[in-house]
Amino acid sequence: MNKLLSRLIIIACVLGISYQVQAKNAMKNNNKPPPRPSFSSLDINSDSDMDFEEFSAHTLPFGDHQTVFDKIDTDNNGVISQAEYENHKPPRPKKNKERV
Repeated sequence: MNKLLSRLIIIACVLGISYQVQAKNAMKNNNKPPPRPSFSSLDINSDSDMDFEEFSAHTLPFGDHQTVFDKIDTDNNGVISQAEYENHKPPRPKKNKERV
């Protein structure tokens, strides 16, 4: 009976530690921004350029469509090329660190 109780305690400890590790990993993943979509997935008509209509058909994690579009369209020709999209570095979200 004593052996069984010891085994049950060990199993409970292992499961508790495993749960804590999984919860910690899940919290880390929730703080990361979603992966950036590929240019081809945003270029609806597959013409190698993305106009504002195509761009605005997609949801943005933050910012309004026109402002973000204008920042990516560096040559101001009214379309985003694949090179402009790939060269654009989205701003990183500010980390809110509470200090004690």
